[in-house]
Amino acid sequence: MINSPQLTKDLKQIGHYDILRCIGRGGMGLVYLARDTRLNREVAIKCLRSELFEPHYRERFKREALLLAKLNHPYIVQIYDFIETPDQLALVMEFVDGQNLQLHLREHIVPFCQRMQWLTQIAQGLAVAHDTGIIHRDLKAENILINKRGEAKISDLGIAKSQDFNATLTDHVTGSYCSMSPEQAMGEELDSRSDLFSFGIMAYQLLCNAHPFGETDNKLQLMQRIISHAPIPPTKHNPGLPQEISELMGQLLSKNPDNRPANTHWLAAQCEKLSELFLVTSFEPDITQALQQSQQTPRQKIIASDSGIHTTRKNTKQEHATFDSIRKKETPLTKQNFYAYIKTNSVTVILGSLTLLMLVGVGIWQLQPKEPRYVAVLPPTLSTTDMQESQQELVKGAVYDAIQQSVLQLDGYYLIPQNEIADINANSSKEGLEIVRRATAADELITTNIQCKIEACTINLTRLTPDNKKQEGRLRVKDTKTVDVLTDNYLSVATIVQNNMGALYSEKMASAFNEIDSTEYLSFLEANRSYREKGASHELLNVLDGLQRQTKKMLAVQTLYTEISLDLHYETKNLVFLNNLEIFITSNSGSKKSRDSIFNQYYLQIAQNNFEGATKSLEDIKQLNASFSSINELHAYMQMAKKDYSSAIEFYKKSNSMRTSANILYYIAMAYWYSADTVTAKLYVEQALKLSPNFYKAISLYGSIELLEGNIDRAITSFKHAALKKPNDMYNLSHLGLCYLLLKNYTEANSLFNRALNLAPQNTFLKLNKADSYDLMGDKTESRKIYESIVNSTKLTGVTNEELTSVTQAYAHLGRFSEALTVLQQLEKLDSQNIETTYTAALVHTLASNNSSAILNISNTLKNGMNKIWFSFPWFNSLCKDDKFIDLMRQYGEPSRCALHNNQQ
Repeated sequence: MINSPQLTKDLKQIGHYDILRCIGRGGMGLVYLARDTRLNREVAIKCLRSELFEPHYRERFKREALLLAKLNHPYIVQIYDFIETPDQLALVMEFVDGQNLQLHLREHIVPFCQRMQWLTQIAQGLAVAHDTGIIHRDLKAENILINKRGEAKISDLGIAKSQDFNATLTDHVTGSYCSMSPEQAMGEELDSRSDLFSFGIMAYQLLCNAHPFGETDNKLQLMQRIISHAPIPPTKHNPGLPQEISELMGQLLSKNPDNRPANTHWLAAQCEKLSELFLVTSFEPDITQALQQSQQTPRQKIIASDSGIHTTRKNTKQEHATFDSIRKKETPLTKQNFYAYIKTNSVTVILGSLTLLMLVGVGIWQLQPKEPRYVAVLPPTLSTTDMQESQQELVKGAVYDAIQQSVLQLDGYYLIPQNEIADINANSSKEGLEIVRRATAADELITTNIQCKIEACTINLTRLTPDNKKQEGRLRVKDTKTVDVLTDNYLSVATIVQNNMGALYSEKMASAFNEIDSTEYLSFLEANRSYREKGASHELLNVLDGLQRQTKKMLAVQTLYTEISLDLHYETKNLVFLNNLEIFITSNSGSKKSRDSIFNQYYLQIAQNNFEGATKSLEDIKQLNASFSSINELHAYMQMAKKDYSSAIEFYKKSNSMRTSANILYYIAMAYWYSADTVTAKLYVEQALKLSPNFYKAISLYGSIELLEGNIDRAITSFKHAALKKPNDMYNLSHLGLCYLLLKNYTEANSLFNRALNLAPQNTFLKLNKADSYDLMGDKTESRKIYESIVNSTKLTGVTNEELTSVTQAYAHLGRFSEALTVLQQLEKLDSQNIETTYTAALVHTLASNNSSAILNISNTLKNGMNKIWFSFPWFNSLCKDDKFIDLMRQYGEPSRCALHNNQQ
């Protein structure tokens, strides 16, 4: 690192500027007071830290400095000069003799009118900056300077706010955590509306002496609140605040940028009008007193409240009510017509306007997004002595469906997916419910107990919540409903349950079942049950395709069709399933799509590699106020599909910081696994299993990591444990087969590969494993037949890395090395980070006698965590003639790898 002189306190001169003293220190470096010897004036010089001297950063800094130098506004700190030398990078700025706004407020009693004037000045300066395309990105009280004349000046405008050199989990975006917008906290692309949100926070602090999202020193907690919590109504901190100002702050603090003011000049004009209006009214002492009260002790607040402030506050509301009436008439606001209005209008009109203003103000804050609440719906339990099992399952299916469709209608509530609940494998005991709550990060649980006799059932719906908002303590019953139903009509059962769900949440539910008949609903229930128990099949799609159009419009039907189609596509790689799904969604969607229907469309677009369309769908989902946690998960899902694992990890971690669940931890582990970081992947799997010990996907992934690391016994234990939870998981069976392949128990391995292939006969990866087992058993005829079926049946366009891996290895085993190397290049281009890619490259180059390339790839594979046992297969024996391979095996603890083979030679 360069020992740059600008970071030493004995700096005496920079160019023609004499250094007088150091006046500040910040994240960028030091700020000096200096004298311009040419113009004989005091200036401030900000010198950058030497570690920021990278060429691309210097160029960007210079470009932004030149842009800022063009700004000439009384409420923006002026840029005078830019100094660039090999070891110095500095800005020469206007010296503002005064304090920053935060410090000024601590040391002075500032009247309300002055605070409003400052907001006006800041907005005017900001508008000019926005006109030139400059976004501040860090607008806060510390970056506003108050000079000796009492004027506000914006500083640190745009400089070095677009780079972040030492990002951490809580500092992954540029800007101060306490003043950033939701989109800034999410690391999304910013425009000028982000500054308006920060302006809203600053205005709230200036007029209420509090942060709109609560006071905390925990950066992550405050960022979470900014992203997902509604702001605290300003009247809670300042009861006398005029409603017009409260309404304006509500717009500025909207989570959705589209709901904020579209034009900063408009904001500046509003601030100026409000400043002029309240400058001439009689309530100002009340506002100032209210601001001072917020810093008093509780006892002082009581005394102040008893001193007659309420009487003054009443006058305040009357006067600002008349302002609202004037504004609605679109009369230009001046002091003269304001006074005229006061003289010519009655008290009755004023009180009427007051009521309207109160309603509008309350509405602004109620429109802010509610804190998201996640609901886990557990599968119903049913007890009976004389009901057929098939009928029991249909009753449970109707009840479960009705509850889930009801939760989807609740504003601010988010339904945790059914498969996420199923993956946890927890029972309905108290311990099981606690596991579900922890593993899914659920705010509420809904359980259902059904007791049946032949043709009638009693259904008990229970709503459970934790003792407190931190999800600590025991689950308690918040509410419960009991209803009796006849079981001769499952559609009737679902309708009655949905009505009672509305009562459970004090909301009227829009029925999803009014326009379909009982026969259609029964077909849906049977298809849904079959899919949950046996998996996807083409026959189930035929059943859903045969339903009437009105039934197909049900979100539950569309979601089921989507899940089955995608499962079949990923198993068979047949594009017909995607084409049919697109037709189904397009034909049966209404003109107004719900958030969850767009989810289905999004997953289809990802499967089609239509990332442009998926990005548009994601924007549509954001407009429908989806939770920020789910939005981050959707972002991560897209990045995983693009093989951009580092970006996927970042998005998953953002989601996890808002809502830690076993499922999100599992996907973080998967992303690390695919990026060849098995050590970190294992840590996240262990965290997921700590939350949910029976989470079969995490158990299976843990087994895969152990398998990769050569811990075969532990891998077998994990895969067998996972198989108990889900016996028909083809990948779990295949991985268990690989364990026996490495143990040279080829017969058992072959048997497991056959079982897996029976579940997915067209899966190329399973075919490859089966062919390998025949090859290692010495049955070259059977293995060659399967290898040829792989290369002959796979089209090399639009395929996955799994298919390319299978085709590449199959070509190599067939001795068709030119074709193998061609497909390998395509695989490496698609997914070079995947450890299976480097292993495939090692195998292909070995069989093709490209020893140098083979050893290089083996070395990289071993460095990324794959155990040397994977190179014990006879396919790598030819390398035993190469000393580099022998040394490599010795380096990784296998000195005798080639001894037996070479002796036999």
